[in-house]
Amino acid sequence: MTEDLQEDPKRASIAAAAINVFSARGFARTSMANIANEAGMSRPALYQYFQNKGDIFGYAFTALVEDAANDALSALELDGSVADQLDGFLQNFDGAFWERTSASPYGDELLSAKSEYAPRAVGTVMARIRRGLETYLKKVGPPGRSAAIRERRQGWIDMLEYAPRGFKLDRPSINLYRQRLSALAKSIAADCEMKLRSA
Repeated sequence: MTEDLQEDPKRASIAAAAINVFSARGFARTSMANIANEAGMSRPALYQYFQNKGDIFGYAFTALVEDAANDALSALELDGSVADQLDGFLQNFDGAFWERTSASPYGDELLSAKSEYAPRAVGTVMARIRRGLETYLKKVGPPGRSAAIRERRQGWIDMLEYAPRGFKLDRPSINLYRQRLSALAKSIAADCEMKLRSA
């Protein structure tokens, strides 16, 4: 979680309650009164912590993305093959997130709202994800600093970041989506290992 969330457990508690309300009602149909009720506080008290529901949504969405990023990057450090580690990364970041958003009838609306209320924070998290992947792939991939190796590594990072978005276009079941993530992990691991052998 962010330092801000760790320093203020009340804001974190409100954000957790808000996630439940947004998932059940969508962004547009959620009011500050709904969130206050779920958090077990009065609406005026809620305004002591957040300016409006967009402020709460941005904070809550950022917390979800940061938690998923922490879990995903931690998976890269677990014992196992490169395929297992990359699969753990993808399942903890994209798989868990898809499972949560697809469970809500308002998943698409919530994902759209993130662009308005949490773009900078999500961008910061994605930059951290990319740095973490680059460090990991330098460790497990082919050695060297040549332009070809750097280009290949950036290609793997791009695939890990962007391919999961395409896997959602046909609104697959959670199981099918997770299978697609596993296939991606195996494919990138095989390419990485092949390049390592030929280096």
